[in-house]
Amino acid sequence: MKKIFITLVAILALLCGCQANENTNASDYGDDISKAQEIAVISPDTEEVIDTITDTEEIEDFVSALNLDQWELKTLPDEAAEIGSFGFAQEETIKLGQTDTDGTLYDIATITLYNGSYISFEIGGFDMTFEVNEDTADYLNGYFE
Repeated sequence: MKKIFITLVAILALLCGCQANENTNASDYGDDISKAQEIAVISPDTEEVIDTITDTEEIEDFVSALNLDQWELKTLPDEAAEIGSFGFAQEETIKLGQTDTDGTLYDIATITLYNGSYISFEIGGFDMTFEVNEDTADYLNGYFE
């Protein structure tokens, strides 16, 4: 009986371990970044904020233009040069007993654009590199021209 139990536990551990690495699909994070209340466009040279997007409709359009479901997990090539980055921020979530937030925005994600249609996406302590389609890369490049 012990051998059967140990075998079942081992099989379950293997199955659960295999599923842990499946969460590398960028579209899983679409809801998180669509909640952003501000998107800062940041220069790669000076790290100065070039532009700030705060209009809800513009943020929705921005997130839609990212085409998250078409991103492919890749390794950043050695010759890739940074073009710029986008910082996503939102207010803290209202917790039990709170009636309102203080209006302070907190960083929730960062997208760094590289030449060759590559981006790095940092959210919740995870940093992933993706290759994006040409339309998405052109759209993002437009903020730095």
